[in-house]
Amino acid sequence: MRSHIEELITARAADDRGSTGLVLEGSALWPVRVARLQVPHTAAVWLTADESLVRSRIRTAGCYEAATGKEQVLMDKFFARTVRYQRIMSDAVDRLAMDRIDAGDGRSVAELADAVLAAADAQSAVGRSSSGR
Repeated sequence: MRSHIEELITARAADDRGSTGLVLEGSALWPVRVARLQVPHTAAVWLTADESLVRSRIRTAGCYEAATGKEQVLMDKFFARTVRYQRIMSDAVDRLAMDRIDAGDGRSVAELADAVLAAADAQSAVGRSSSGR
């Protein structure tokens, strides 16, 4: 899957038909692989959120209070896996000095989108702002 993602990013960046861009998200986009990209017109910004916000969103979306005990256990396991994944990903992003934004700091969706676009515009290399963070 990773090679297909890199091919997609490279092909989209090379497309000069004035396209509006491409946004990818997902666990296959590991910082170490993204940091190696040498693709023009490409930026990377990781969004993270406080564990309490992640827990709240999972429980709200899953109707946790109305769920059966087995369903609650599955949601709790999903939350634990999500927290582990986010910690590993955040550590890698920080170690590589790549751009990361807290998506749970109370900003509206429009404000968050503006922050992501501003971070992308400031990057001198894929995932890294010219200011160094």
